[in-house]
Formats: sequence, structure tokens, C-alpha cells
Amino acid sequence: MSNKTATTLLPEERKKGFREIHRCYEPHQAYLEASRCLMCEDAPCTKGCPAGVDIKAFIRKIRFHNLRGAIREIREANVLAGICGKVCPQELLCQKECSNTEIDIPINIAALQRYVADVELRRSVSPSARQFAQRIKVAIIGSGPAGLAVAANLAQKGYEVTIFEAEAKPGGLLTYGIPPHRLPSSAVQKEIRYIKRIGVKIRCKTKIMNIDELFKKDFKAIFIGVGLPGARKIGLPGENLKGVYTALEFLKDVITNKGRTKQTKIGKRVVVIGGGDVAMDAASCALRLGAQRVDLVCLEGYDEMPSSPEERRICWEEGVEINTRVMPLKIIGSKGRVTGYKGIGIRWRKPGLFIPSNAIPIPGTEFSLKVDTVIEAIGQIPDTGNVKGFKGIETAGPGYIVAKKKTFKTSRPGVFAAGDIVNRGATAVQAVADGNAAAEAIDAYLKRKR
Repeated sequence: MSNKTATTLLPEERKKGFREIHRCYEPHQAYLEASRCLMCEDAPCTKGCPAGVDIKAFIRKIRFHNLRGAIREIREANVLAGICGKVCPQELLCQKECSNTEIDIPINIAALQRYVADVELRRSVSPSARQFAQRIKVAIIGSGPAGLAVAANLAQKGYEVTIFEAEAKPGGLLTYGIPPHRLPSSAVQKEIRYIKRIGVKIRCKTKIMNIDELFKKDFKAIFIGVGLPGARKIGLPGENLKGVYTALEFLKDVITNKGRTKQTKIGKRVVVIGGGDVAMDAASCALRLGAQRVDLVCLEGYDEMPSSPEERRICWEEGVEINTRVMPLKIIGSKGRVTGYKGIGIRWRKPGLFIPSNAIPIPGTEFSLKVDTVIEAIGQIPDTGNVKGFKGIETAGPGYIVAKKKTFKTSRPGVFAAGDIVNRGATAVQAVADGNAAAEAIDAYLKRKR
């Protein structure tokens, strides 16, 4: 049984809309896939999971048809089990370490995790509500994966936890940055409802600009997990023309309007600049919105791109034209609107260093594309206006918070930080892992304080 054909829709089916591309296993498929596991004594797959999920244990429970036990096993380490099963680049993490690779294809750990999480959510299984035994209040600023993980862990320890979220819905980029064909909004909201049932309170449309106010309200510790809501721009000539968007604003428009757009008009020809997962998401969304041709242009070679191999494969299968080792020169316009894109081929000055300053343009390789829309997807940055409100907290660069690696302490006592605002952008599962560790550090801090 092929891992690919068992879990994804065919490319032509995928492009017709925003239906989730991953099919959930049927019970017999999950059992057969779990039965291929070698049950290694010192399972290398578990070492490859940033959140520390005991993969061997949860697969073993599937083999014995103990699905409740399987999902409990996952959630002990990763409260966002269902979400990470859908968006985690497991082919670069746990599946990469699978011992089965030496004799066959690796176990499809991602599909098995999706299976048990989907079964649990369909059954509406919920944790027992926690009593605030400690009567100690903790504030979480930001409801992305790091903030949700910290909140759930501390609530399970008996703390009274409140999340403050600036947007209308919780979830951060899980809600506003990942398109529905990869992560349905229903899956995100079900996971958040699960966390609320643990006892976590979530206050949306509440932007915290002064942490002193939280301390005055008797919060004994504060965790900052605001992520990277700002979009990085290249600074190209023509960047201010109509029809030029950042990937974040484009994806947010698609997601909030349920597969349609109100603010962005893509036309028939689209260029996406960037080689990461966000660029792949933007390209695949453009196809689903009716673009006849989508070109993705990036500095890196195909195997050098920061996107996950699966994301690249999906875009390539769907018909995205992937142009590698090219540098953008300018965006061409007429009457205030985009009409074209100009780029040039590059080589690397120093091998293995994939940054713009290391790229050398190759004379004679200039090219132009006729386009209606340009989408920049070259990374995210902090909301500097928000971070400036966190008085007394050391920052670096354009506003990344400086926190100690093991304790997640910032320069201000009682304030902790983790996730993208600290590590400058990583996977959702890494944010969960950091959130788990930060919760332990906050618990230790509050116990010492008492």
C-alpha cells in the first residue's frame, strides 16, 4: 500500500476546490499500516519528534485497536495532536528516522496520527474539566501553537490560565495562515474547544500592549507567544503597484472568506516569490482560485528550498511552474497595476549558504513573465508596534524577543517567551515542544516564588 495514494486526493481533484487533500485512513488501512511497524527497542522515530511523542507506543495501541489509548498517548506530549498530524513535516522528522526505511518505505506516522485524532474528534471525546487547585493566575499573550501548548499544560497543573488574542478567532497562523485544503478550520476549532474544556479561558479581540496591566490584575506569570504576524518584503521596484500582495494577507483573505477572496484579485497569471511552505500554500491557493498559470520563483535550487518535500511535490503535481536559482529584479506595471515580472538566474558565491547576499547574478540569463498578480512569500517578521509595548523585555533584530534556551525566561522577572517570536520561525510541532518546556519552567518559577 503506497503512502502517497492512500492519503491524498489526485491532483486534478485537488485543484477543483479547497477540500482537504489528505484522506483519513479507513480502520483496516490504519491497522495494516500500524502492523508494518518493527516495534524497535530504542525507537528512533520518537527521537525525531520535537514534542517527544512516544510513537512506538501509540502505533502499538492502534495494532490492538485501542484508539482511545493511542490518542491519549499522543496528547500527553502534544495537545495539538490533530493539527500536527496534518501540517507537521514528518517526512523530515520522525518518518525520516523510521527503521523501516532500510527495508521498505517508512511507516506513514503522519497518516496514523491523523487517523486517531480524527476518530477522537468525531466522537467528541473531551478531557475532564480541571479545577483551579492552585488559585494562581497565568496570562498567555497569543494563541498560536506555543501559547496553546503552554496554556493547556498549565491548566492541567491546576493554574487559572487566560489567553489574550488580538484576532477575532484563536489559533494564530493555524487559523489565519494555513489554507483549508491543508488544515480545515473545523480541525483547528475542534482542537481549541478541547483545550477550553481543560479549563483554559480565551479572550479574543484583546491586544495586550502593556504587560504591567496584567501584573496589576494579579497575574503571577506571563507568557508571550505572539508569533510573527508581520510580512517581510523584498523592496523591489514596483512593489507598490496594485496586484502585489504579501502571502500572509493573501492567505488570510482566502481563509477568512472560505476559499474566496474579497480583497485580492489574482487574474489569470500569478508569480509567487519564495521557496518555503508559505510560498507553496500561496501558489496552490492561486490555482484553486482559477489562475491559469502560476510560476513560483526562488533563489534556491529544487533540493535547497526550505519547503517540505511533500509541499513541493503537491505543488509540482498540481501544475505550479517551479523556477529555481533565480533572483527577482523588478515588478513591471502599467497605469498603476502589475503587468509583468523580471528576474535573472543566479549562482552561489559560497556553496550551502542560501541567502540573497550570497547570490551572484549570471549575465545573459534575464527573463520576463507577463503576470496579473505578484505574491511575496519570503518570510515573516514581528509586529514591532506590539513588541515595543512589552516594557523591560530585551529584543533583537526587528523585534524578536530574547529568552533563555532552557528556562524561556526573558529579561523581565515573571515573563517568559517561546515560539516563533523567539526562534524566528519554525514548525508548529517545534512551537508545541517549546510551549511544553516553557510550561514546566513557569510551573517551577511559581513554585519557587511561593
